[in-house]
Amino acid sequence: MSAPLPSILQIIAKGPFADARPTAAEHFHLTIFGVIAHMIEAYGGERDAAIAAHPFLADYADEIAARLKACPGSAAHWRSELEAWEQTIPTSLPLRALAAAGLGSLELELLLAVGLPEEDPRFSDLFEQVTGRERRPTAGLLLAWWRRDKAGEDRADEVRGSIRNLVRAGLLRALNPEAPRSEWTLAVPAPLWDALRGEPPALPWLRLVAHAELLPLERYIASTSVTPICAQLPRLLAREQSQLVIVRGPRRNGRKTLVGAVARAMGKSVLVASDAALDDEPRWQLFGALSVALDAVPVIELALLPGENRSLPVLSLVAGPIAVVTGARGGIHTSDARTLLTVTLPFPNAECRRRHWQEAAPTQSAALLDELARSVQLTSGNIRRTAPAACAYAQLDGRREIAPRDVQLACRGLHSARLETLASRLETRGGLYDLALEDVTRGELEMLLARCRHREGLAAVAGDHANIGVRALFTGASGTGKTLAARLLAAALGKDLYRVDLSATVNKYLGETEKNLDHAFSAAEELDIVLLLDEGDALMAARTDIGSSNDRYANLETNFLLQRIESFNGILLVTTNAADRIDKAFARRMDVVIPFRAPDELRRYEILRLHLGRHAVDEGWLQELACRCALTGGQLRNVVTHAQLLALQAGSALGTYHLHAALLREYRKTGAHCPMKRPAAAAEV
Repeated sequence: MSAPLPSILQIIAKGPFADARPTAAEHFHLTIFGVIAHMIEAYGGERDAAIAAHPFLADYADEIAARLKACPGSAAHWRSELEAWEQTIPTSLPLRALAAAGLGSLELELLLAVGLPEEDPRFSDLFEQVTGRERRPTAGLLLAWWRRDKAGEDRADEVRGSIRNLVRAGLLRALNPEAPRSEWTLAVPAPLWDALRGEPPALPWLRLVAHAELLPLERYIASTSVTPICAQLPRLLAREQSQLVIVRGPRRNGRKTLVGAVARAMGKSVLVASDAALDDEPRWQLFGALSVALDAVPVIELALLPGENRSLPVLSLVAGPIAVVTGARGGIHTSDARTLLTVTLPFPNAECRRRHWQEAAPTQSAALLDELARSVQLTSGNIRRTAPAACAYAQLDGRREIAPRDVQLACRGLHSARLETLASRLETRGGLYDLALEDVTRGELEMLLARCRHREGLAAVAGDHANIGVRALFTGASGTGKTLAARLLAAALGKDLYRVDLSATVNKYLGETEKNLDHAFSAAEELDIVLLLDEGDALMAARTDIGSSNDRYANLETNFLLQRIESFNGILLVTTNAADRIDKAFARRMDVVIPFRAPDELRRYEILRLHLGRHAVDEGWLQELACRCALTGGQLRNVVTHAQLLALQAGSALGTYHLHAALLREYRKTGAHCPMKRPAAAAEV
C-alpha cells in the first residue's frame, strides 16, 4: 500500500522558513528582508555593487542566501516562499491585514522601504549617500528602484500612484509636501511602524484593548430591553460590515464595554480614540491605518451638546464596522455611504445595578446588595469603580460589610474629576428635623424626601414617558432656610450636595454656558448626587422680546436650560428669593414647589433654641426676643454665632448680655431699631 501524499503544510514546514516563529514580529522581519533583497538587486543593477558601496548589506545578503539554498539573493524567490509560509499562520498579521484592506504587494514594499531607517540606522547613511542630502528615502529614489517589475516592464506610473495612495491613507507622510512630488522626503509614522512590528502603539489620544482583554458578550450586563439587540450585533456586523454603530447613553455606562464585547465575538480587538482625532487629519488617517493593522474595531468617543452635529471623515482603509460612543444628544453623520445603526443603553435599572454590585463586591450580603441597588443609582461603570473603594473604607474601619457612608465616600472620589471646576460640595449632616419650619413646609419637604427615595418606582408606575428625575423649587426671602433645607435633604438621602458655581458656569462666549451646564447636569446624573442651583433666578430669568443679539443669546440659554431640566434624570434643587423673575416655563417643569416663609414667633423661638445649645440666657428674655424681633432664620443664626464669639472672648457661659450685644449688631447691619431693652448685665460686655 502506497504512503499518503504529504500535506501542503508538511511541505511548507520543510521550506526556508521552517524555523521561523509564527508571530507578527517574525513575519515583519522576514518581509523586511525581502524588501532589502529587492534594493540590493536594484542598486546599480548588481548585487556586488550594493555591498561594495554599503558593506553592512552583506549581513542581510548572507542571511537571505543561507535561507534560500536555490537562487541565492533572489527577491522574487524570497517573496514566493514567504507568501507560502504566511498562509500557515492563523494569528493576525498587521502586514497581511493591510493587504486584505486593499494594499498591493508593491505598496507594502514601498511602505517598508521608507521605514528602514527606523529598523536599522545604517540605512539613513545609505539614503544620504544615494540622494546626496536626505537621510530618508525620497519619492524619486523609490521610483528609480521599483520602476521595473520582475519581468522588466516599466511601471513608473504604478509606483507614483502607490506612493500617492500611501500618503493619502496616512501610511506615509511627506515631510516636505511643498516640494515637487519626486523630491518628497517620506517617513512612516512611528506608531504605525510599531504596530507593523507587532508592538501596540503608545499615544495619549489612543488606547488599544486586545481581543483577550475584552469582556465576553455573554457576561455583558444589560437591561432586558437591549439584551436581544446586543446578542444579535456580532452576526449582523459580520454579515453587513459597512456599518457605523452609534452606541448612546450616559458616560461610564458600559458603552465601550459593549463595543468591546461585540468586537471580541467577531475575533477583533478595539482601538479607542478621543474626539481630538476628528479635528486632526493626519491623526485621523493614522487612526484608520492602525485599526486595520491591529485588526481592531475603530471606536471614537464623542461628547455632543443638544443641537450639535459632527461629521466623521472617511476612514479609507477600514471596510469593517466603525463604532461611535456618545451621549443621548447631538447628531452624527458620515461622509461615506455607511449605514447608521443606533443602540441606546439606558440608565441601569435596579436589577442591573444589583448584578453589577454582586460582581464588584461578591463578599457582601444579599440584603446589603439589594439595598445598594435600590438606593445608589450609579451608572454601571461607576458601580465597578465605587465598590472596591467602598470595601476599602469598610476595612479601614475594621468592618467587612459596606455601610452607606463608605459608598458615599467612595463615590466622592469620582466627583472631583467631573465637577470640581463647575460646582462645589456643601457639607451635609443632620436631618429635616434640625430645621424649624411651619407644618405645611415641613410636610412638603417630607414628601419631597419620599419622592426622591422612590423616584425610580414612581417613574415605572407613571409609564414609559416619565423619567426618574426630581426637580424642586424652593422659594422665599433670603435667610428663610432654603439652602439649609437642601443640605439637610441631601443628608437624609445619604448623598452629596453640589452647588453650581455660576461664576465658573456662565461664559460670555457663544455656547460655552450651555456646554458647562450640560456637563454639570450629566455628571450629577451619572454620579447620583444632589445638584443645587442657588439663586436660580440668575439662570432662569423670564425670556424677553428680541431687541439685540444679546437678548437672542440669553433666550437660547434659557431654552437650553428648559430642555435640559425636563430631561434631567437626577435630583435638582433650585432656590430663589425672587420667584417672580423666574420664567413660568421653569415653574411648570418643577415637580415640587416649596415656599419658605419668614418664621413666626414660635419658629423663631425654636430656631434660637436649636442654635444656642447650652446657655445661661434668661428664659423670659429669650421668649420676648422671639416675639418682638421679626428676624429671619439666617439672621437669628448670625445673632447666636456672634453671641457665642463674645462668650468665648469673655471666657464665660453665653448669657443674656452676650445675646443682646449680638442682637444690636444685627439690627445695625440692617439700619433698623432693636426693639429689645438692654438687660441689667449688658454693660459688662
